[in-house]
Amino acid sequence: MRTFINNLKFRSKIICFFGIMFFFSMAVSSVLYYNFAARDVEENFKVGAEDVMTQMADALDLRLATIRQRAQGMLSNFSFMTGLSDYLNNPTDFNTVKAMGDMASYLTDLETGETLIHSTYIYTDKQQFETYMRMRNHSFSFPQSEYYRDYMENPGNAIRWFPVTEDRIFQDREQVIPMIWQFSLQTYQGGQYLVIQIRQNELERILNEKYEFFDKIIILDKEGGLIAGPAALDIEKLTALEEDGYLVVHEQLKENGWQIFGLKSRQALLGNLRQLRIMILEIMVAVFVLSVSAGLFLSHQMTESLRRLERQMSYVQKGDLNVRFFYPYRDEVGSLAKSFNYMIGEIQDLVKKQEETIEELKEERNHVAMVQKQKREAELKALQAQINPHFLYNTLNAITWQAADQGAEEISILSSSLGRFFRVSLSKGAEIISLREELDHVTSYLEIQSIRYHSRLNYEIRVEEPWKVCRVIKLCLQPLAENSIYHGIKEKENSGLIRIWAEEGWQEETPVLCLVVWDDGAGIPKEKLDIINENLKMGRIDHGEGYGIYNVNERLRLFYGESYGLRYESEEGKWTKGILTLPISK
Repeated sequence: MRTFINNLKFRSKIICFFGIMFFFSMAVSSVLYYNFAARDVEENFKVGAEDVMTQMADALDLRLATIRQRAQGMLSNFSFMTGLSDYLNNPTDFNTVKAMGDMASYLTDLETGETLIHSTYIYTDKQQFETYMRMRNHSFSFPQSEYYRDYMENPGNAIRWFPVTEDRIFQDREQVIPMIWQFSLQTYQGGQYLVIQIRQNELERILNEKYEFFDKIIILDKEGGLIAGPAALDIEKLTALEEDGYLVVHEQLKENGWQIFGLKSRQALLGNLRQLRIMILEIMVAVFVLSVSAGLFLSHQMTESLRRLERQMSYVQKGDLNVRFFYPYRDEVGSLAKSFNYMIGEIQDLVKKQEETIEELKEERNHVAMVQKQKREAELKALQAQINPHFLYNTLNAITWQAADQGAEEISILSSSLGRFFRVSLSKGAEIISLREELDHVTSYLEIQSIRYHSRLNYEIRVEEPWKVCRVIKLCLQPLAENSIYHGIKEKENSGLIRIWAEEGWQEETPVLCLVVWDDGAGIPKEKLDIINENLKMGRIDHGEGYGIYNVNERLRLFYGESYGLRYESEEGKWTKGILTLPISK
């Protein structure tokens, strides 16, 4: 196929090109226009559907909230509470008859004016109350019902909504949605329950008023059970319908967490766009015929001169920059000829300049590499020199205090530890030392601090012998130990412990050395921990709090690369762990 196309005459290629170009341009434009129109119809429907769904949810929320508020008003009514309390505390015949009449009156008032309420019922451990407008189902026992079991097994919320069920309290067998309110009396020990049953058919009647906008409207409870609607679909199936040719609009009631879904078929919504699709196809055919005709005419005008130009360009393609194309006329081909000749001349000049520029770039690259290397070494030494000197002051202060208070023995220990500390710090100018030497350095530091803080500070250093021959950048552990003391253990009221160990870690399937400094101090709040780790990861330096750990992190990143460094883990009030990640070098 490719050989056949390549063997076509230039005139035929122009005809095919114009035909295909116009056809596909029109096809793409038509498809985009159709899709835009379809998307516009869907978006307009969604806007209207969301408004309708919001209005319906707000209206239903308002009615359910009104029912709850009226029930709350009844339960907080002083006369209601007093009458029920008098009966429960003294269930005489007189109080029984009076309570039954009063409760029936209150329940009737609660039902009046709200068509959503099917029936009401009050259960106490001594008597059950109703409006006496319906036939009671005397086989129903509230303590043996799933309503009572739910309160016993899952204590907590006083108001609970239950799935749709056939009315079990009364004999009319209607489908109802129970809302149960557990309440109590200050003067009586025992549980009382108010049951308000919502009519499912009234709820569906409200939905039917909106059916002209949606194909289906479904209400599910928080667990996905069907409350109202024509089909029992769970939330996952309703969400999947959007991929099967349906537009789904969703809203949640604030009152009880019910979820309302409105469904509209895309096929029905976009049915009016079929005529537009037919008209687009007719226009595409007409444009294709015109494009082929235009191609025939243009190819005839351009073929001969362009063929000559193509031949000259083939010479240039082979590397001959001395060719020129001469054309006597001033039409478009003449402009191309002029541009072609000018372009060949410019290319010749650019080739010469490019050769000169390549040599200059090589020299510049070598210079930049040298400067970058010097800059990296300078940054590393500058960061090394920025170690906070306040430790020397604190140590000398501790020596003075111990000399005045306890005598020469601890002064000797302090002086010896301080000597070892500075001996490792200097390391004869070496940047890299063994892990054994680094552990000696941090041990000297912790010995000094343990004398200063007495029993408030304990430490353990457990590093297996094979790890001690590893080579590490010096002065990387002491700032972490110092941070553990001043920001962890000093914040505790009792004594604290610092542990240091080494372990093997993995970084992109490559083994690495992890040096861990752990303390059981005050810990770090999660928000602050996230900020610290983000700064460490990005290589930023906080010149305020915790400057030493940022200094260590930046030294590691500069020396070993940005994939290595320091990170922290912590649980506030319990522990903090600093983890140094280094390559394994022995």
